[in-house]
Amino acid sequence: MDTSANLILAWPWALLLLGLPWLLRWWLQRLTLSRESTSRVAALRLPLQVLPDSESSPPILVSRYRPGWRSLLWLLLMLALARPEWQQDEIEFPHQSRQLMLVVDISGSMNELMQGRTRLDQVKQVVRSFLAERPDDRVGLVVFGGQSYLYVPKTLDHALLLHQLQGMQPGMAGSGTAIGDALGLAIRSLRQSEGESAILLLTDGANNAGQLTPAESLAMAKNSGIRTHLVVVDLNPDPEISRAIRQTGGEVFSAFSRRELEQVYAQINRLEPVTRMERFTPATPLMHWLLLAALLLLMGVAWQQRHGKKGADRHD
Repeated sequence: MDTSANLILAWPWALLLLGLPWLLRWWLQRLTLSRESTSRVAALRLPLQVLPDSESSPPILVSRYRPGWRSLLWLLLMLALARPEWQQDEIEFPHQSRQLMLVVDISGSMNELMQGRTRLDQVKQVVRSFLAERPDDRVGLVVFGGQSYLYVPKTLDHALLLHQLQGMQPGMAGSGTAIGDALGLAIRSLRQSEGESAILLLTDGANNAGQLTPAESLAMAKNSGIRTHLVVVDLNPDPEISRAIRQTGGEVFSAFSRRELEQVYAQINRLEPVTRMERFTPATPLMHWLLLAALLLLMGVAWQQRHGKKGADRHD
């Protein structure tokens, strides 16, 4: 995309009016010639004394038209009507900005197979497709097992995030499942965010490690206005956590296959509208400079005519 500054005309069609005076002059000349031809025909039938003077001058609009300052004045006015603008670089800014935090379970149980591949591998592929549809969202990554880590702060560099996630292996964050701590870490990261924030928590187990309980962390999410969605893999969701999730404004899903996992993330995609970028191209209008030039031209002509007339009167 070429964003270099350049000169444009907002209403270029106005330049079609540039030839209007010349067209009008041509039409009046043709009209005058037509009248003279009609007068010659009438001379054969009417008395000579009632004929108009054959040497009569053409209409004043034709006889007094002279190229020069009038042409320049017309050119300035038509260029002003075309609204020239100096267009600057295009500016992009987010509309309905969306901040997401992916909270992904990498405990040892994520090494269990689901349709021939580990649960974590299936999640990695689905998350890749999910992010491909949200290129302008700021997305961060928290991973957890017995410990939780802010592995990637919120970023637009989704390739980096996916690269880091791809390198994760089950059990790397220790044994256990610290859901509450992972949520707390995600909430702290999102509290200072601008725009809508949401957490996508994915796990295949129950909380059995860490200092915070899921209920405590979800209460913080609710108070902070951060919607939290829960995706449970190969397991039915816990009713208590499900109630706390819904109190944040989020939804609870379970998936027992790759296809169901894809459907879940597609539904989350609809629940959390993507960030939309709006584009604005600032422009500096130049029309007023052309109108000022036209005004100065008229003032100069008026001054010249006035002083020329006074000089002629003194000469007489």
